[in-house]
Parts: sequence; C-alpha cells; structure tokens
Amino acid sequence: MASGNTHDFLNLATLPIFLYGVPHEYFLYFGSAYVITTILLSPDIDLHHSKPSKRWKILKWFWHPYRMFFKHRGMSHFPIIGTLSRLLYALVLVIFLYFVIIGIMSFAHYSHAFIKSSDTILHNIKSRITEEDIFWFVMGAIVSDLMHIFWDMVFSFLKKIKKLVK
Repeated sequence: MASGNTHDFLNLATLPIFLYGVPHEYFLYFGSAYVITTILLSPDIDLHHSKPSKRWKILKWFWHPYRMFFKHRGMSHFPIIGTLSRLLYALVLVIFLYFVIIGIMSFAHYSHAFIKSSDTILHNIKSRITEEDIFWFVMGAIVSDLMHIFWDMVFSFLKKIKKLVK
C-alpha cells in the first residue's frame, strides 16, 4: 500500500481529471470535498498514526470511537459505505459539539443569543445550498476514497510482484 504522502500526491494529482466531468457550477463542492477527504477524512483515519489522523492534531481523539468500530482495511475501505460513515460521523461530531457549546453557554446565560444567531446562520445555509450541491459534495468525497482504494490496490499488487521477482 502507498505511504500517506504518496496517497495525498496521487489523489490530488488526479483531481483535475475528475473535475473535467463535473459541471462548472459544482466545482467548488466536488473539489472541496475531494480535497477535505484526501487530507482529513481518508479511509486511513481509522489508523491512529496515519497522516490524516495526525492532521487533526489535538482533535484526533474525536476519531477514537470511529477507530474502535471500524478496523483498518475493513468497512472504512469499502466504497461508498466507508465514505458515508465518515461523513455521517463528522456530522454527528459537529452536532454534538454544537450542543456542548449550548450547554456551556447556558451556564453563562448566553445560550438564547447563541441559539438565535446559529439558527439564523443555519437558515441562511439551508436557503443557499441545494440538493445538487450536496450530491456533488458527497460525490467528491466518494471519488477521493475510490482513488485512495484504487492506489492501495495498485501498490499492494506491485509489492506482490516485487516479492515474486526476488
């Protein structure tokens, strides 16, 4: 299998090829998901010492429950299901942190103002993002993972051939 740096390079180098098939108005959604998935949410997030895990710095402990449930090269490397599991897990983390912040702010009697301002922000986001935007974002993440898995297979195959040649 490829090293973390090799995965990053190969994934990012192939992004322009995939953007060719994406409608121009969805470049930002597809491309940002592709890059985020390559850098922070790759299938290797299930390894404690992987590049993606290290990039989370102090927040990498958020991924500990995910690592306990998804073993390396298991479901996390399964096309589409692995991608969606990480996106859903990240969304649950964001929602959890939102409620933690509300809880903390309620002690300081600022929770009503925070909830009101966050409701306004969420309403603005919902009014601007369409289902197609979400589709292309998810597709960017899925394609990034597919490339990661593809390169894992290529490098595993090359290692087997190298062993046979020796």
